Amino acid sequence: MIKHILLIILIIALVVLFGTWPLSILGKVFEWLGSAISWLAGAINFFGWNGIV
Repeated sequence: MIKHILLIILIIALVVLFGTWPLSILGKVFEWLGSAISWLAGAINFFGWNGIV
């Protein structure tokens, strides 16, 4: 019984330690991608119409 509780605590600790930094890296990648797409949209918008529709 105690072995199961220690295993659950270990799994939770590993998820907290290693589960947050991949998400933060992924967030930075999507932030960079979003700014690049926003810049591209501004560069393509020749007449200031933001699309015909």
